[in-house]
Amino acid sequence: MLSQESRHRAPNFVAVATYTTTTNVNFKIIMSETIISIGNGGYNVAAGLIAAYTFPDARVIVCDTDADSLERNSSIADESFLLEKLQKDVKSDDVELVNDVVGKATDNVIICATLGGMTGSKYAPLVALNARLQGKFVSAFFTMPSAFEGQQVNKRAAVARQQLIAASNVAVQQNNERLKEIDTLGLDDMDKPLIDTVVSALNGNSLEELPKVSDNDVVPEACRIDGMPVVSIIGDAYPGISADRMKELFDNIGL
Repeated sequence: MLSQESRHRAPNFVAVATYTTTTNVNFKIIMSETIISIGNGGYNVAAGLIAAYTFPDARVIVCDTDADSLERNSSIADESFLLEKLQKDVKSDDVELVNDVVGKATDNVIICATLGGMTGSKYAPLVALNARLQGKFVSAFFTMPSAFEGQQVNKRAAVARQQLIAASNVAVQQNNERLKEIDTLGLDDMDKPLIDTVVSALNGNSLEELPKVSDNDVVPEACRIDGMPVVSIIGDAYPGISADRMKELFDNIGL
């Protein structure tokens, strides 16, 4: 069962987090955006983007399977949805579970999630696929778990990652396993490489141009280890693919 709450965003919603980016920005906005945060980890990513004033006019939709987290995080939202807790593997037929969520989104959807948990790993791919099948431009900003979180969590994240990439026009992925090698990051800065990379990549580029941007060109130096970025930009993996073929690919991942 999915329940919805609609509210006016708090006037000071940009101040939900304090974020200092390392790049002077010149954002290029073409289409109206909707940020959809999925789960508590996705909310943290979305809050970082909002605080960085990356998408100042975006609609914000907050989704969670935990009622307490949803209530706590909905102050930044135009719409909020309590999602059903899923234990099963998700398939393309399950996109109907998020019809109401995607139905509130504009034509440019930004999905924020952390993969590995049950909420982000299940619902981020479904939201992406639903939006893509409706002809929306889908950007997915997400983090992958660290090795210490266990084999089951990492396997779940790996499947969700492939589904999310298959269903998105562009994906920006942060590899949390490598963050331990960055001495300047504290516990409150775990999403900073992802946020700073998105800010840098959108300096002079629109979201629609992001698939052609190289992570080597935009990942800040502070977010590299021995010159290698801890954040990756993954362009459209299946441009021009038909809806039926996309659903088939989505369903075959993890088999």
